[in-house]
Amino acid sequence: MPVAQVNGTEIAYDIQGEGEPVLLAAGIGGAANYFNPNIPALAAKYQVVLHDHRGTGGSRRDRITYSVAQMTDDMVALMDHLGIAAAHIVGHSTGAAMAHEMGLRYPDRIKSAVLYAGWAAVDPYFRRCFDVRKRVLAESGALAYVRTTPLFLSPPWWISANIAKLETDEPVAAQHLPEPEIMLSRIEAICSYSPGEALRGLTFPALITCAKDDHLTPLYYSQRMAKVMPKADQFYFETGGHAVSQVLPEQFNAVVISYLDAVIAGRPWQAPVLNYPEIA
Repeated sequence: MPVAQVNGTEIAYDIQGEGEPVLLAAGIGGAANYFNPNIPALAAKYQVVLHDHRGTGGSRRDRITYSVAQMTDDMVALMDHLGIAAAHIVGHSTGAAMAHEMGLRYPDRIKSAVLYAGWAAVDPYFRRCFDVRKRVLAESGALAYVRTTPLFLSPPWWISANIAKLETDEPVAAQHLPEPEIMLSRIEAICSYSPGEALRGLTFPALITCAKDDHLTPLYYSQRMAKVMPKADQFYFETGGHAVSQVLPEQFNAVVISYLDAVIAGRPWQAPVLNYPEIA
């Protein structure tokens, strides 16, 4: 991935495809490769722009106090570097918060957003989930953190079906995890991000989506977000957990592409009919 010198740091990024610019913003892990199952389908229709958040992946591992505002400023600075005046955002969890922040502080830079597994307000359940994750990382180390991550991100049936691959990949993932100081600061950043009623001021069209069995950012988070956002459509997957884009990539891609196509064409969006795998 090339590296851009922006906002006082180095951000690794990639561009694939042509057409309307679509920025993919990853969750707390921050790495662009989270979206690997989705890139080919999206890049066949749009100019897909990905980046590793500061402190993650191939970007510079800065020891700073991280915040959603800072992550958003980095993304806008990357847009400036690439000459992108405005874009559509597909944001997962932390990436959805970044889309919120962009809409609130840089409204002219965002055309639409898919807000995937996001939240409007932090509650005690959210804090407890991330407190557990912080403690695992701080007290048990990177490998333990990586091994517990699927329990928060993926549905039980998918973990059982993919256990061999998970156990093979986890040591490598632990080696590439950002330093604990960085990850702990990134977690504190999202636990401090609770825009609430401010989201009523967002002017961009948005699709709010998650899986009904997401137990990290539960369904009611998205439903509450939809109530305060003035231009929100909603779609909820029957299964897929917090990482539905990886668990059910074909279904996720179909929903996102149908939404972006509708927004770009200026027509009302109609959700596609999806088929789901049988769960034994």
